[in-house]
Amino acid sequence: MKKIAIALTLALSATGAAHATERGQVRALNGAAGAEISSPQFPGLYGQFWLQQYSADTFKDANGKNPVTSQATPLGTVLIERGGKLDATAFVPRLTWLTDTRFGEGKFGISAALPLVQIDQQVRLTARGADASVSPAAVASVQAQVNPLAARASGKQSGLGDMEVMPYIDWQTDTYRYAFGLGVVAPTGDYDPKRPVNTGTGNFWTFRPLAVGSYVFDGGIEMGVRATYSFNTKNKDTNNKSGEYFAADYSVHYKLSDSWKLGAQGFANIQTTHDRCAADTPQALATRPANNCGLVRAYGLGPVGSWTSEDGRVFVDFKVLREFAVQNRPQGTVFWLRANFRLDQ
Repeated sequence: MKKIAIALTLALSATGAAHATERGQVRALNGAAGAEISSPQFPGLYGQFWLQQYSADTFKDANGKNPVTSQATPLGTVLIERGGKLDATAFVPRLTWLTDTRFGEGKFGISAALPLVQIDQQVRLTARGADASVSPAAVASVQAQVNPLAARASGKQSGLGDMEVMPYIDWQTDTYRYAFGLGVVAPTGDYDPKRPVNTGTGNFWTFRPLAVGSYVFDGGIEMGVRATYSFNTKNKDTNNKSGEYFAADYSVHYKLSDSWKLGAQGFANIQTTHDRCAADTPQALATRPANNCGLVRAYGLGPVGSWTSEDGRVFVDFKVLREFAVQNRPQGTVFWLRANFRLDQ
């Protein structure tokens, strides 16, 4: 029974929230950027309030399929499929200050965000025979052993997420915009490596260069992209070092009027280097899920609409992004409602 439990714990590595790549997590809010990528921003202080809802009922392995592991028993080989549901809600207060301080023609700015996160993860493990010759007694025996594992990997948690600070330099005209920055993500989130669910992603830091580029065409079409590349330090609580990953948000909008824009937005999140994982001993596996040492990948695409007030002080947008071509993490749908306000006038 102990050997079965250890092997099946490895199958739980696809668990994780929609946010380091341990447990399939990525320290990024996919789809967070929007129409403001291609909109000029005047110097001033801005407050943003973002609400993200992520829901997934499908989990993918390294081949983009439902995670399945096998267990040999004296009565035949039993397959165990990973399923369940993941719901994550993030409320993100963010401040952005674009100054009049210039570096050439570019203006210096800085932004900071501290997410408040709630995650509800319910894991299901379903046993079935590898073929018709497998005894139902073997399936029932394995199912009885995996039920406690699924319960141990399930949970609900609310608390602070990981804070990001991003200084940047922004060049803008009426037709184009480009910006460069360097973000730092601090381990401010609630995190315990023994828990299956955490609102923080781990006791480590992330450093990410930023690049933004956009262009406004004649006729009302706007295109833009915001890209980052993340480097992670070692997680002091697990001695694991998550791999590097590339994340990009891209959008195409059509300006219906001075206030309304409609379009499509997508994102790509691609882990480029493998995690460096501490050795998993049977003792460690008995108290926590195994580390996910595979490469994480996710893409998303969907419609977006935005509204800007006549004086330009208020900006609101809404988007629905469906994930596809996912590996080593959940696959679901991201809903965003975002409001930005000019605070200093």
